[in-house]
Parts: sequence; structure tokens; C-alpha cells
Amino acid sequence: MSVELKLDFPAIQTRYTEKEIKEIANAIQNAKTLSMGPYLKAFEEQFAAYLNVRHAIGVINASSALELAVMLLDIQEGDEVILPAHTFTSTALPFLRRKAQIVFADIDPDTWVMDVEDAEKKISYKTRVIVPVHLYGLPVQMDELKTLAESHGLFIIEDCAQSPGAEFNGKKVGVFGNVGCFSFHGQKNITTLGEGGMIVTSSDDFANKILGLRKIGQRPYKSQTKYWLPAMTNVIEAIPGMVPFNFALGEIQAYAGSLLLKRLDENNEKRRKIRNQICQSLTHHPELVFQKIPSNCTSAYHLLPAYFNGEAFEKTRDDLIELLYTEYGIKSVIQYYPLYRYELFQKHGYISAECPRTDHFFDHMVSFPFGSDLTDQEVNYLIDSIDEAIYKLKG
Repeated sequence: MSVELKLDFPAIQTRYTEKEIKEIANAIQNAKTLSMGPYLKAFEEQFAAYLNVRHAIGVINASSALELAVMLLDIQEGDEVILPAHTFTSTALPFLRRKAQIVFADIDPDTWVMDVEDAEKKISYKTRVIVPVHLYGLPVQMDELKTLAESHGLFIIEDCAQSPGAEFNGKKVGVFGNVGCFSFHGQKNITTLGEGGMIVTSSDDFANKILGLRKIGQRPYKSQTKYWLPAMTNVIEAIPGMVPFNFALGEIQAYAGSLLLKRLDENNEKRRKIRNQICQSLTHHPELVFQKIPSNCTSAYHLLPAYFNGEAFEKTRDDLIELLYTEYGIKSVIQYYPLYRYELFQKHGYISAECPRTDHFFDHMVSFPFGSDLTDQEVNYLIDSIDEAIYKLKG
């Protein structure tokens, strides 16, 4: 097969339509403010209604949402947190900053998200929180995890950065834990012009504290004799000892998010169909295994990860990636480096972990170019190229 197309890993997963771009331009021109205004309030209300959760609060990214969650729970040095090593680094960084003890849970061998049974084995009297990561858009088994957390009196922070719209037992992810954290980065299913995020909760107390921490402590006075007296807004300490940040999401970003939220389910369905077409077209290659989707889960199909094992013909995942790139112009990637292999985490003492399935999967995984904007021609080219490349590797 000659190289007909070039497929790169998309830097933007969902692009705005021409109509949406015009609406965003109109919003910029007619906005009364570009910060903390009606567009943000509307987006927060729409997102909360979409999830069926009491509170949704817009922030600058999912990393800041996770930071706020850790502040809410007042995680201290020495507290233990259980999270998967197979995740993006932002999941763990707030705990690392607070010098909490990170305990890595292994992944399920078929779904590649947190194995609840392994997490249970790693609970100790110091454990305070569990962080399930709905990686690649697939929910963790949340009924088992909630039962486990409740029996040990643990908090749950859901990392939903890759899973907006995903469901477990018919309920949207983000509503199972004490708080849920979402990302609207440009590489996510829904974006707010490149950066953005949301922290959600059904706790009124948590929501009030988040609002006090998100925007430099600014909160309305309980009473003012004039709108300018004693000052325009009060500045509070929402949590004793916690100095607030400025994590607020901008107005136009929020407006752009509202537009994509309207078609999030539609885009996720497109991703499901594309993913299924690719997976079903390659079932004759037992060396290539795609992520298992349990019957009680609806994935957001954020990425297209696969497990490749060419040991029978002395070939590796790297051989497949190299061949696809050099001969077919297809740029695949590998995700996610186990956190304890990173220099940063090793510097903090995380040299290894009891996560054999995490190590094995990472050493055999490949993530193919994927997104809701792939054309039929691109999908077919990807299928044909992978098919031919594997046959070549088999000789």
C-alpha cells in the first residue's frame, strides 16, 4: 500500500463548526464582561443539569479542579491516597505537593482502568481517599468502589478528565464520588478553547468552599448599606488556613463549552461507531486487543488504545508503531508512562510499585490516531494500514 494519507495524533479532538465560530465571535462582541459573568453561570448550570448533580463550578483546567478537591479534603503530609499509576500525571500532582503518601493501584487486565480488588488490598489505616480515573473514557466499576470506600470511611475523588458523558449503570460519571473533576483541554471530547475544567459535587458545603477558593476568596457580603460599602466584594478564608487561588474559567471559554456540550452525546456516539468499526475490522489479528467495555458501562471513547503482543513472531509494539509511521504516515503514540517510572516521582521516593499488569500493559500498548472528526476515508485508511502492517510484521 502506498502512503495515501498522513494521520497524526490529533491536537484538537473536537473542532467548532463554522456556525459555532460565528456564535463565539458574536459572544465576544456583545459580552458585558469577560470574567465571572452570565456565560459562566449558564455553562455551570447546563453542565450540572447534564450530569444531574447539584453543583458544577468552572475552573481553568482539570489540574486546578483536582487541586481544589485535595484542598477540600484537607489532605495532610503522611495521609495515604490510592490511585492508578496508569494515568496522566495531573491525577497525582496535588497529593505529591502536599507530601501525601501515594499508593499505586494496579489496572484491570481487560479494561485497563483501576482494579477495585487491588485497590482494596492496598487500603491501610492511613488511607483517606481513593481516586478512580475513568481513563480513555471508560468508567471504573463504581458500585464496587463506592461500597469499598463507604465501608472504610474513605473519600472518592473522580478523575473524569477523559470521560465527559460516560455512564456507569445509566448514571453519568462524576456523580459517584464526593467530587468529580473534568477537563476541557483541546485534546478532550469537549473543549473550552484549549483550556478549561469543571469540578462538580452534590455537597452544598463543598460547593460553598470551592467558590471561596476559586476566585481569590471573593464572595458577596451578607449585607451592604450601599453597593460600594464597605467594599465591592468581601474576601474570605473559605477553609481555615487555606489561601485562595484564582482558578476561574473565562466567559468566552464558558460560552464555547456550552456550545459543544449541546452535541457532546452526539459526538460520543460518533466516536463509538468509529471505534467499533475499527475494532471489528481487525478481529482476525489476535495479537491486537482493544479495550473491553463492560456491559454496565458506556464509554466516552476518548482515545483508541490497544494491546499488541507480537512475541510469536518476535516483534514488539515499537515495531508496529515504527512501521505504521515510516511506511504509512500514521503517527501512533504510547500512553501513559507508569508514574513511578517518571524522574519526578522517583525523586520523591516512588521507585517502584506492585503493579505488574500496569507495567505489562504499558510495555505492549499503542494508541492509534482517533477523534470524532475522522472522515470515512481516514478510518478506512487506518484500518487497512494496521491490517497490512501486522501482516508484514508476521512475515
